[in-house]
Amino acid sequence: MKTHAFFWYLQVSLQVILLRTSGNAMAKNEGKSTTNNTAVAIVKKLELKNPANQALVEQWEIEEREKEDLIRSWVRRLAETKCKMHQVNEQYKRLMTGFLQEAYAVYLEIESSDYDDEFYANVRWQLKEAGIKIQTNTPNAGLVIRYVCGAEIATKTISDYSRVLEGAKRNEIHPSAFVDWLKEKTMTKVIADERAATNNIETYSDRLKRARLVVLRVLEARETKPIITQTTTAWAAEKILSRDGLWLAVGNATRRHDRENFYADINLTLMLTPNIDLEIYIVNQLAKNFVDDVEKYEKTINEMEEAVWADEYWEMMVSSGNEESKKSNLWWARKQQASRFEDQSEFLEFVKTKMTNKD
Repeated sequence: MKTHAFFWYLQVSLQVILLRTSGNAMAKNEGKSTTNNTAVAIVKKLELKNPANQALVEQWEIEEREKEDLIRSWVRRLAETKCKMHQVNEQYKRLMTGFLQEAYAVYLEIESSDYDDEFYANVRWQLKEAGIKIQTNTPNAGLVIRYVCGAEIATKTISDYSRVLEGAKRNEIHPSAFVDWLKEKTMTKVIADERAATNNIETYSDRLKRARLVVLRVLEARETKPIITQTTTAWAAEKILSRDGLWLAVGNATRRHDRENFYADINLTLMLTPNIDLEIYIVNQLAKNFVDDVEKYEKTINEMEEAVWADEYWEMMVSSGNEESKKSNLWWARKQQASRFEDQSEFLEFVKTKMTNKD
């Protein structure tokens, strides 16, 4: 059997060599130019004299056809699965876009509300209770997306979706036009634009650092008009001063109870030991009022005399502290009131009614 197969292979090889030789000779005789010749040589199939060899060739051809049919069936089945997967992905994209539109509409309402800080603090607490880890610098849009998607979605996906919400807000897209806007611009382009914008635009943390310097400069200007002056030894002062020369104290103020007396006594009861975390917290609270227009305040301080801006900026710091205190007191009061209601919707309706009556 092997001997017959060898001779058959040798005969076919000789035939091919002879045809190539004759073809080359014909090409030379026709002008030695075969550049554009696309003719295909037709090789006549050999007829084997040995029936065993013929049967062997036919068996090979059957096996080749079966192999090709099997491969084609694999490709066809995978192509069908690929088509189904594509349909599922397209359906998932449509559904996800709709979900993002709903989340975006709520996100805009939250961002324009006076209760945004309270809401995001509540979301952080609920995520923590559910065992979902979030970073301290997670943006508000990221909190909304994580709350909606839960722990099953990867952190990168949460970041991408939050960038989409932030991009729509930055471009002032109305919720009803969100789907068309995202479809036209594509999610990939929106994410890339937001990533580039984030890299080029100064962050809130950067602006807060600049606002801290404004606060410290205002405090320096106020040193000539202290509320209370006390003389002590240098050794005692060094124990209560921080690296920046600041000190913190706890005290109280009481009004004199004799009739027609408008004076009050301020008593400092405790001078706190310097603590960098406490310093940063307090200065940050004072600096928040300067963050939005920090460029204007920096320019005024650099170009104007202290007499022009010192008192005005001092009043801004004091009033901002009072506003933060009122806001915090209101938050705790509402939280205590909320315990009297069955659910959050009932409480929000109560707050809405109360605000309407107040107006």
